[in-house]
Amino acid sequence: MPFYKQLLWWIFWCAAPTTLFAQASNFGSPYSRFALGEQQPFSLGTQRAMGGVTTAWYDSVSLNLANPASLSALRLTSIEFGAFGNVSRLQTNAASQYRSHLNFGYLMMGFPVNKRWGTAVGFQPFAFTNYNIVSQVDSSFASWREEYQGKGGINQLTWSNGFDLGKGFSAGVNLNILFGEVLQERRFVYPRPDSLFFLNLRTTERVRVADAQLSLGLQYRTLLPKRIAGKYRQTLVFGLTADIPTDLRATNDFVAERYTQVGSRLVISDTVQNLAGNAGQIKMPLAVSFGAQYSLDNFFLANFEARYANWSQFSMFDRPDSLLNSLQLAGGFQFIPKYNAMGDGAWYKTMRYRIGFRHHSGNLSLKGTAIAETGMTFGLGIPVKRQFSMPFVNLGVELGQRGSLNNGLVRERYTRVVLGLTLNDRWFVKRKYD
Repeated sequence: MPFYKQLLWWIFWCAAPTTLFAQASNFGSPYSRFALGEQQPFSLGTQRAMGGVTTAWYDSVSLNLANPASLSALRLTSIEFGAFGNVSRLQTNAASQYRSHLNFGYLMMGFPVNKRWGTAVGFQPFAFTNYNIVSQVDSSFASWREEYQGKGGINQLTWSNGFDLGKGFSAGVNLNILFGEVLQERRFVYPRPDSLFFLNLRTTERVRVADAQLSLGLQYRTLLPKRIAGKYRQTLVFGLTADIPTDLRATNDFVAERYTQVGSRLVISDTVQNLAGNAGQIKMPLAVSFGAQYSLDNFFLANFEARYANWSQFSMFDRPDSLLNSLQLAGGFQFIPKYNAMGDGAWYKTMRYRIGFRHHSGNLSLKGTAIAETGMTFGLGIPVKRQFSMPFVNLGVELGQRGSLNNGLVRERYTRVVLGLTLNDRWFVKRKYD
């Protein structure tokens, strides 16, 4: 078996168990307590190093499932694999703490069906829930401690198709299968003097999701008539995407118990409520994005986008959450010193140098404060020379901040690292000679 296919199978079998049971190795963001958890960007290592732009991203040798219309440009079979790590400092006005996790990022494969149709499948986490929060409550009536714990996540399996409509237009559609479960536990713990009057209370809720959602994409590409310095072509690409509002089918189990604690052991006194297999819906909101990309031959690329999501319409089992409509602005640049320098030994000149930014207004409101997020991104695309193809190792780093210290909230400053691998080659080509 060729080395390329051996590497592909090795990646698949190493990633499979991780994707099915992906859990962070340490507690993550406390803000993952809300909605379905901390939503993961639908972008690859290449795009994440440029602020996460995807709407107008157009490339013939790499994948972009966030806007399926771009798949009409595929000319090679492409495989994308990535993993990410995160180190963050959580800080309040009273204390600070470091947390970290390492996780599988994505596994995707796409190929051109013909000159006008490209298709791809992908698997990645959709959202993570992973937190452990302790809060002390003091009142004139009583004092108690509230403990919040959550773990689990929702996965996303995507089938994408992009079609060239002619005259620079392309359109695409994604079928996104969302599945997984989230377990959340809340405890009210009373100190010993109050335990004569109050029993501790524990509530546990397990939510399971298994349903599909559609998203649509559109792109328009045009070649500007004027060339720079008489030889460098200029290209503009405009993109538009929409996530269709969907009522996801879900079930939940809810248990409320009163208990006392003897050492490290919980002694259940009675069960207040026990609901199993309760069927309901999770309302996912409309989200739309618009983007534009400018490229100067194979040397320079600039990409910008805006994404709006109607999160105020989100609800889970008819319960709304503390969510706001949100706007994210992102942009990035890529520079290649000398695209075709591989042959003269100056391989470093063919590296992709990337930089970007993003600002998210925040879809979560706590204590009257929107939890906004801002980040700067940097990255490299390191080429690996192979005949008829150009595999890449993509490295991206994001330095960002979410939340604030106002109103007793948590400020999270983080460093995220994404390591991706892009493999591409000519597959499914008929032999001309036997």
